[in-house]
Amino acid sequence: MTTRYHHYLLLHFTILVWGFTGIIGKFLEISHLSSVEIVFWRTLIGWTTLLVYLIIIRQQILIGSKNILKLLGNGVLIGLHWYCFFEAIIRSNVSIALVFLSTTALFTSFVEPIITKKKFEPKELITSVLVVVGIVIIMNDLDIFSNHDYFIGIVYSLISALLAALFSVLNSVFVKSNHAGVISFYELLGGFVFISVLFLISGDLVVNELKLSIEQIVWLLILGTICTSFAFLMGVYVMRFIPAYTVNLSVNLEPIYAIILALLFFKDSELMGMSFYLGAFIVVGSILLNALFKNKKKPLESGFNNELK
Repeated sequence: MTTRYHHYLLLHFTILVWGFTGIIGKFLEISHLSSVEIVFWRTLIGWTTLLVYLIIIRQQILIGSKNILKLLGNGVLIGLHWYCFFEAIIRSNVSIALVFLSTTALFTSFVEPIITKKKFEPKELITSVLVVVGIVIIMNDLDIFSNHDYFIGIVYSLISALLAALFSVLNSVFVKSNHAGVISFYELLGGFVFISVLFLISGDLVVNELKLSIEQIVWLLILGTICTSFAFLMGVYVMRFIPAYTVNLSVNLEPIYAIILALLFFKDSELMGMSFYLGAFIVVGSILLNALFKNKKKPLESGFNNELK
């Protein structure tokens, strides 16, 4: 019983770490790092630490060239996803970004049948309508027509959610024939190369301007190691002991953890109106309901196995 309790604690600690990603993004934004710079360092640090891990466990990382290209391409989607996510935080705040990012599960319901030819579940239309209702309530509370930054932040969050749905569904296909660590290795490399090319094209990649303060280095190391490589590895580990049903439901608690953390760290700037929290409750509750529908029918592969947060 103690061991089982330990694994559940580890599961929720990992989800809490994912939720802390947004907090770090806000701290880095306050320290004047752009979204592109944050993703540049996150992919570089995450890829490097994952490479060290794969070398330590002596995992073969060489795979077919076609598979490498597919994984690198999916890494581009991950890089874009992270860029949009951090941009959403910069434009609005952590609470708004995380609530709308939780619609990833909704987008997945529509993307998955297209990519994998899986049958669409009619019940998902019910949760889709509820999510839309929640979003409308939130937008009304935020008065997005007079607060342009909130509107832009919501758009970035929704794009980030769509991209997360795309690369997650693709990873659910890739993981059937490749080691999960190798998948993330190439995807992080793809994201790093993509963001570096963006730097070069924009003319912003200047070595002298890549100098970081001690505070920025600390936050980036936490983001790249604990919130990326460590969280991924721990997620895969707990799946050996906890049913996918439980993991899938638990992962959807991330926005709640993140909102609580944001209130603790940033207080007034993250404090929203009651209508916002009502809308957020409807959105997150609908996503949990959607996961419940799916898992009752057939336990799904955990997002830990096919997703980089």
